[in-house]
Amino acid sequence: ARGLADLAVLRVPAAGPDGERHLVPAAGVPWFLTLLGRDALLTSLFALPYRPRLAAATLPVLAATQATEQVEAAVAQPGKIVHEVRHGELAHFGQVPYGRYYGSVDATPLFLVLLGAYTEQTGDPALARRLEPHARAAVGWMLDHGGLTSRGYLVYRADQGGLANQNWKDSPGAICSADGSRATGPVMAAGAQGYAYDALRRTAALARAVWDDEVYAQLLEQAAADLRDRFVRDFWMPEQGFVALALDGDGRQVDALASDAGHLLWSGLLDKEYGEAVGRRLLEPDFFSGWGVRTVASGQAAYHPLSYHRGSVWPHDNALIALGLARYGLHDEARAVAQGVVSAAVACGGRLPEVVAGYARSAYPEPVPYPYACVRESRSAAAPLALLSAVGG
Repeated sequence: ARGLADLAVLRVPAAGPDGERHLVPAAGVPWFLTLLGRDALLTSLFALPYRPRLAAATLPVLAATQATEQVEAAVAQPGKIVHEVRHGELAHFGQVPYGRYYGSVDATPLFLVLLGAYTEQTGDPALARRLEPHARAAVGWMLDHGGLTSRGYLVYRADQGGLANQNWKDSPGAICSADGSRATGPVMAAGAQGYAYDALRRTAALARAVWDDEVYAQLLEQAAADLRDRFVRDFWMPEQGFVALALDGDGRQVDALASDAGHLLWSGLLDKEYGEAVGRRLLEPDFFSGWGVRTVASGQAAYHPLSYHRGSVWPHDNALIALGLARYGLHDEARAVAQGVVSAAVACGGRLPEVVAGYARSAYPEPVPYPYACVRESRSAAAPLALLSAVGG
């Protein structure tokens, strides 16, 4: 109930493509009371079966802020979905790189995932018809500037004036090898490839059922099939029996054992054999703290329980993992994740923070707080809804 109350409070006004006003999810307080594309999309996805109006607001607002030209300082390219919108003096005078900042590799595919999921959930094609030009532009970005055609994968490059990492683990050093060394050069993060796969398939379904464009549908389905075929070849680590966190600029595997592999289950990118192996591995004690799956498995040099993205436990990360486990028929594992996160919520007074430390539940009777975490965060507030979906609610 506190999560739903927080979702009602964590809203900011924004305009759609025709100037119409919407209330969209803000990322969190105290640090991010603003529109963050990735956060608003995931919050809306988690709430979709229960609160579809969130998606109905988020999608047109992100369409209205979609990039239409290349602006290097904002990491903007045509078709890209915004990462963060900031207002005020610092943004106006360029002291922060925001205003509209597009340093996110995954907001664009997630926009397409939500549009397809919303249309499927509601059975109403009106929004998909209205946003067709924006959806096609988003696909165009993935295939062109996003790197799917030239590199085979969605790729990002460090922005010297903004974010070095542009997937959800966007802190410095978050994309690293097991020994803690940072990835160099352009980065192809594993989780983003799953989002791209799902985006291509869902947009193909829209092209066929709503836009009456069979040729485009087949093109996108082939692109998705090709992505799936090459992914295991390039990302699978046979010795570890797990997926690499990323590929670096030279195509080498970034070999930290990380929670992002669970997002691939949510997206359906992995074949059944690989998906089941990943899902079961995520519930081993080095990954599963008792409160949830750690961002990085313990026992690696990269791990620290008080790191923002290298050992902590994020409720929204676990929500995606639980949905993915359920998708692959790993229902006991999905329930274990859900029970851990719900236990953390109870211990935190009914409100899940943005992130908690990765210390084991067996060692500490309550989740150890992460310093500076958002105390109210939209993705965490919506995470219990996703967990409910994962366990068959």
